[in-house]
Amino acid sequence: MATEDIKKFIEVMKDKDIEELLYEAGDMRISLKRLEGECVAVAQPKPVSQGSGQSQIIEKKEKQNQVLVIKSPMVGTFLRAQSPDYPPLVMEGNHIVPGQKVGLVEAMKIMKDVVSSVKGKITKVLVDNGQTVEYGQELFHVDPETNSKGN
Repeated sequence: MATEDIKKFIEVMKDKDIEELLYEAGDMRISLKRLEGECVAVAQPKPVSQGSGQSQIIEKKEKQNQVLVIKSPMVGTFLRAQSPDYPPLVMEGNHIVPGQKVGLVEAMKIMKDVVSSVKGKITKVLVDNGQTVEYGQELFHVDPETNSKGN
């Protein structure tokens, strides 16, 4: 697919105020999503067909061990801290609450916060700082807090 074709899709999204567009042809899959007023193109091989492709962070329950998964909201570079001189936003063992920023993903100078929508404890950090991540890639495992002790 030519760059001009992708630009046409982006223009249609802007003109029609479309939040998300998915185009498939042969073994090519193009997903366009608006992020803070911008459109970002992501090309993936066709076999990726899980989920609905929300623009928010996706948490899902794995029935066997009740682990929630926080996934990357976009393709880019995963950052664990606001700045290289700052400590990580969260570490294994930290408790998190809905709305808490747990990381960032940067692509083409656009920073996207990775925000939790659950209350729980970070049990595993799956991605290193500075590592390239894909859309929907698992970043954290969270043990949900089901009791009402404490805050």
